[in-house]
This record gives sequence, structure tokens and C-alpha cells, in this order.
Amino acid sequence: MTPEKLLVVDDDANNRDMLSRRLARRGYAVDVAENGFEAMEKIRSAEYDLVLLDQMMPGLSGLDLLHLLRATYSASELPVIMVTAVDQSQAVVEALSGGANDYVVKPVDMPVVTARIQAQIARSKADKAVRDNEKYLSLAARGSNDGLWEWNLADGSLRVSPRCAAMLGHKENEFLGDIKSWTSLIHPEDYRRVKADILAHLENRTLEFQSEYRVRNKAGEYQWMLARGATLFSGDGKPVRIAGSVTDISSTKLVDPLTGLGNRRMLLDRLAAVLHAGNRFCLVLLDLDGFKVMNGSFGHGTGDAVLIETGARLKAFAAARNLSGATISRVGGDEFALLIEDCGASLPDAIVPDAIATALLDQIPSPMSIHGFEIVLSASLGVVVDAVPGSTPEDLLRDADIAMYRAKECGRNRWEMFEPALRERAKARMAIVQDLRRAIELNQLAVFYQPKVHLKTRAIIGFEALMRWRHPERGLMAPAEFIPLAEETGLIVPLGEWILTEACRQLKIWQTKFPFDPPLSMNVNLSVKQLSDPNLVDRVCALLEETGIAPETLKLELTESSLITDLESARDVLSSLQLLRIGLKLDDFGTGYSSLSYLRALHFDSLKIDRSFVMRLCEDPETRAIVETIMNLARALDMGVVAEGIEEAEQLEALVGLGCEVGQGFLFSKPVEAAAAEQQLESARKRAILQ
Repeated sequence: MTPEKLLVVDDDANNRDMLSRRLARRGYAVDVAENGFEAMEKIRSAEYDLVLLDQMMPGLSGLDLLHLLRATYSASELPVIMVTAVDQSQAVVEALSGGANDYVVKPVDMPVVTARIQAQIARSKADKAVRDNEKYLSLAARGSNDGLWEWNLADGSLRVSPRCAAMLGHKENEFLGDIKSWTSLIHPEDYRRVKADILAHLENRTLEFQSEYRVRNKAGEYQWMLARGATLFSGDGKPVRIAGSVTDISSTKLVDPLTGLGNRRMLLDRLAAVLHAGNRFCLVLLDLDGFKVMNGSFGHGTGDAVLIETGARLKAFAAARNLSGATISRVGGDEFALLIEDCGASLPDAIVPDAIATALLDQIPSPMSIHGFEIVLSASLGVVVDAVPGSTPEDLLRDADIAMYRAKECGRNRWEMFEPALRERAKARMAIVQDLRRAIELNQLAVFYQPKVHLKTRAIIGFEALMRWRHPERGLMAPAEFIPLAEETGLIVPLGEWILTEACRQLKIWQTKFPFDPPLSMNVNLSVKQLSDPNLVDRVCALLEETGIAPETLKLELTESSLITDLESARDVLSSLQLLRIGLKLDDFGTGYSSLSYLRALHFDSLKIDRSFVMRLCEDPETRAIVETIMNLARALDMGVVAEGIEEAEQLEALVGLGCEVGQGFLFSKPVEAAAAEQQLESARKRAILQ
């Protein structure tokens, strides 16, 4: 017999260990979690018969976790026993009111807690048995909250109970009396699926008819229904009628389980209702700037807490401005939406679209205290006001998304109003993506090379390979114009493989023609998508064998942002590359959340000082102090340093004074094609001969 599985949630390691061991000795399978977020993750990935939940925990408290659980699981589906102190009587009342099944007090009396666990598990199992047997019981006995219906298959007539009609805002006699009066209300996207579910049941491929779908109510809005039914057959085995029930499940289908806000489906349903009514509206789509970096740096538990806090701030924002009818949704990931209906010119200034957007930008960046960290995130907003005739809910959400991404492109922490020109711009971006898919085979890509120089001697010691695109209509395109699109679409993997191949082959040519000591090196940028490519290491090995270049002369550059999504996977790939003796350089050092953790965990052999520091080096004492600190850190870790973006002689002099030996920038050369780079090498060789 499989033992009952318990989850003990307590932030105190001693309490957690003591209780779990004593319960295990009594025959239970026990799992533990040290905080609410870890508990949520475990409950999502495994099934438990009961949860023992400490009332007082830092961060997500026991009561907070209880409320989140009850949004998904009923008291019979997942029993929860609160563990509380003797003097917490008010907390016990709050827990029981919030959906706790029972409670025990500290110090825990094991015979008492064991008896209460057994009682709750037994009750839960009994409830489950009832639920499992319900489908075999008469549907007419379900209860007054469900609507009842009967469909005569012979003549197509339909009878519905008063409750069934009332669920949609109708009176019983307002239905026409045939099945079409019901099916005409089903959402067009769901109709075929419902029809297929009915057919499967009539053909005896399912024990009962069951289908979830949307139905339009009398107000013109869609609500989610769960329909169940059973078929009555004639003596010769032919189906004669189906009788069953419908349940309104909108509340469970339309809620985001993490934040308790509406979800994407709810937002689309509300937009459909607004379009049907012809009301004016304002839709604000909000995306947190830098959330992915923060989430990767501090962990998903902290990320979830930030999302919950953001949802709470949006609700408080709407309440403070008396937006009682506003729909607040978490659309997905770190995107939220605020839909204000009847948003007309006659409304007070506090709730007109530009005032709403500006006020939101002021509220979101307020510091959040999460798990001991002070986190500040800004937001980018896209705003849509009213609809173009013929628009669908998906069109409106897409338009808000286009405007929001425009805000990000323009610097983030700002809002943009949607205009039709933005949609045309988005189409143009997609056209670029389509052209980019064919760029390699059409030989439109080119590699430009920017020399790395020894700052004291000005000698060229290597190059950085940079991609350019000779577009047939747009001309020579810089990386900023197409690389972000390549990242978004995954095209960066074949593009990255192409430039790595070209750069290695060119390096071999130059090393043979210009046998400098030490040999020339080549830096190539690596994308986060390439780190996820299982063939990356094998491809690099094949290139080294094909070209014959020394592995240590190939330097792969990674930005901090390319590491935050999956540090463990990055560690495995980079360790394999290090075993090949390939150089690893951390690009844009100092511009992200966790530079030091990457240096420690991934053992980079060099780092690049970001051009933003170099640009202010001679003007800002604080920037100079930062660069000096980076240099000292690199020396302490026995790492090389490259300064990028050197454009002025004063910057060069300052970097040399700080001990920086290698750099690149327009002061020496802009990125040039291979032929021009080779001329630079030829000139360097002649100078060396003359010296």
C-alpha cells in the first residue's frame, strides 16, 4: 500500500526536520519546503495528500500561501493543517476562514497531529470517492447551481431548466425549443470542438459527453461553461436523447493562479464585450523592463514575488483612481494589462489615457522589498484607445503589444500610443525577418573586422569579427538593425555559426600570412541561443580541426545578459569550451546585475570594459573609480582586460595610466572589411621591419 504523502512547510530548519522525521517514523512519505515559494513549486510538480503549513514565515506567509492554494485546490482536494503558536488565536480564526481544514499548536503533540492528519486524509479520500462516482449518478440530482438540459435527437428539440436559462441572463421561454437555439450561442472558435465531443460520445468512444466552451449570454459577453451529458439508447441500440448539466466555470478559466488577477482569456473576453457594445475604451499593456535579468539573478521565487507585488500595485492603482470597472489581467510572463471601459473625453483628467499611462510609469518603479533585496524595475507601456472598425480582441492586444515594444525600443520606462504607422513598421520588421532567413544562401552577409591593439605600442594583436548585412534594398545594415530580430526568431543560431566559420577561416589566412609572435587572435560574439545549441561544442571542435588554428587564439565573447537565462547550462557549455583551451571574454562588464558571480562561476579569462564607461572616463571621477576598480579586480583574478569604444587620445592616455594594455575603438580603426584589415596588417609588418 502506497503511504500517504505529506508536505511540511516551515522556515525553521529544526522544526521542519523534527516534524518530518517523526511523521516518517509513523509511515508517511514526507517532503519539506523552507518557504512558500518552494512549496508552490513542489505542489505544482507533485501530488500531496496533505500540507502541514507554518503560519508565520517571512516573505510569502502561511496565510498568503493558503490563499494561493485555495485559488486552485478546494479543501477536499488538498487538505491544509496550519501549525501555529498557542497565543495566535486570531491567526487561527483567519486561517480557518481562509480555507484551512484544521490547525495544531506548537509544540506539536504527535498523537494529536497524527489523528488530525488521518481524519483530514480520510475525509479527503471520501470526498474524492464521491466525486469519482458523480458521473455515474443521475445528472438531475447534481444540485441547483447547475443548469439541466435534455436534447431529443429524433426531432432536435431542446428543453432547459430555469436555472440553465438564468445562467445566461435569459428566461426559460426565451429559448426557441431546438438545439440550434443553444449552439448558435457557442463561440465560433469552440463550435467544432464541441461538435466533435458530442459525436465521440454518440459513437460510444467516451463514457459521457463532456466539453468546455464559451457561450454568449444575453448581455453579449462570453462565459465559460462545462457541459456534461449521458445518452439514452433505444432497445435496438440507437441513441434517442442526451440529458445532462451545464456549470458556469468562468471563474476558474479566467483567473491567473499566481497573482489572482484575470488572465489573457478574461482580457480577450472583456475586449469582445466592449467591441460588441461599441463603447469607448483604453487598453494599457505593461511589460516590466529588465525582469528576465532580475529573475535569472535572484531566482524564480523572487520573480514570482515581484509579479504578485506588481499585480497588487495595479489593483491599488485602479482603486485609488476609482476605476471600479477596470479589468486588470496578467497576460503572460511579466506582461500585465489594464482595460478601462467607457473612457471618453468627458471623464476627469485623472483617468484619461495619457494621465493613466504617466501615473503608472510613476508608480511601478517604487522600490520593492523582496526576500531581503530592494528591487526596482521600470515598465514600458503600450496604449490603445478605441478600435478601428472590424477589429477583433486579438487585433487590439496585438496593437498594444506593438506600441509597448516601440516604447522599449525608444529607451524603456516610457509609454507609446498605438498608431496605424506602428503596425506598418511591425510588418516591415517581419519582412526583414523573412529576408534574413535567405541572407546566408544569397551571400548577403559580410564580416567586418575591428582591430584590437596594444595600447602602449599601437601594435595590432588581433581582431573582433562583426557581422554586416548587404540588404538589396536597404543597403549595408549594422548589427543593431537585425541582430535583435535574429535573437527573437532563433535565426541567430545559423547566423552565429556562419560568422564563427568565416572568422576562423580568415584568422587562419592571416596567421599564415602574418606570423606574428604571439599569433593574431580573433574575437567572435556568442549568443545565448547558441549556448543552448547542443551542436555548438562539436561545431567549434570541427572548425579548429578544419582550420588548424590554435584554440587559444579564438576568443568567444558573451554579454552578461546572455548568461542570466540559464546559468547552469551556460556553465556546462563554457566548461567544455575551456577544456578546448578557447578564450572566454565577458563583454559589457559592469552593466548587469551579477558580473562578479559570473566571473567566479564561469572562470572567464578576460573581460571587456563597456564603452559607456570609457566614454565618461575623462569627465566623471566616479566612472574613473569604477574603471580603476575593474582593473584591480582583473589583476587580482589574473585576467586580461580589453577596453572598447576608445575614440579620443585623452581616453587612451587615461586607460594606459590605469594599466589597461589592450583596447579597440574608432581612435585606431572602425570595423573594416577583410581586405582593408589586411592592409592594416601589412602596414604593421612594414613598421615592425623598419623598427
